[in-house]
Amino acid sequence: MKFYDGLPAVLAGTAISCAIVIMQPLAAMALTGEEVNDIAREVTVLIRGNQRHGSGVIVAKDSNTYYVLTANHVVSQQDDYKLVTHDKQAYQLDYSKVKRLPGVDLAVVEFTSDKDYKVAKLANSDTVTPGKSVFISGWPEPGNTGQVVRQFTYNRVSGFLDQPVEGYQMMYTNVTLPGMSGGPVVDAGGRVVAIHGMGDTADPQKLQMEGLSPEAATSIARQIKRGFNYAIPINTFLSLAPQSGLYLGLQVENSSAPELGAAYVASAEPDPRDQIDDINSVLDTASRALDTVDRVRTILRF
Repeated sequence: MKFYDGLPAVLAGTAISCAIVIMQPLAAMALTGEEVNDIAREVTVLIRGNQRHGSGVIVAKDSNTYYVLTANHVVSQQDDYKLVTHDKQAYQLDYSKVKRLPGVDLAVVEFTSDKDYKVAKLANSDTVTPGKSVFISGWPEPGNTGQVVRQFTYNRVSGFLDQPVEGYQMMYTNVTLPGMSGGPVVDAGGRVVAIHGMGDTADPQKLQMEGLSPEAATSIARQIKRGFNYAIPINTFLSLAPQSGLYLGLQVENSSAPELGAAYVASAEPDPRDQIDDINSVLDTASRALDTVDRVRTILRF
């Protein structure tokens, strides 16, 4: 994990007193919806345990260690978690290394790979205002067919809660499904501006099933409006990360997103790159990779 000394960041006049931000002042490029989807595909991951199924986004890399930001309720229970990248390779997660951010529904998990995976760019979430285009990328729970298909949905920011609850504040009208929690909210520049984690349900019991405490579930249920979904702005992550001992080299831009070059139109059929036909076979690739590492270590001892 990289450590940087004395590198403060100021985002839209709000001091982020931590050493994790590498500022990039360049304006975001105008992209088509398809181009934003291609970016989101490569940085969105599936997180799967025996009891949990969620999503996440790769936000940093140090040598061969990758760091994934997700919703804390996705990994709130100790479990045998595996992470699946866009190339359908599974990696074992070390649960002892999960970092939880204080007072909000965010966590960072890590995995190790010698492959070169894309790292998401982040954007100052204070530049996101009602009416702005946003996309949600995530891996919903499998349906009756057993297939797991990444979803990428488009709509607009509808507003913000006056007071965040468990960090949730940004509202939008995108369609989401169970299992997309922890996935990135992406702006029209292809940059992560928030972490999705709450669907349009006002039932506290369902919220508790998602992993929230009874108090948080009741508080959120009082504020939720039907037809809206909720996310934790990325600036919340940036301001709280050091309290969890996270000092990461992040790519953060301070400019507002441009308008889309062309709207996103979802295909009637899922893209094969977004489809996992047999999730168990994919998850087994993590076990096989670990077996190979163990055999190599055994050989090196002799």
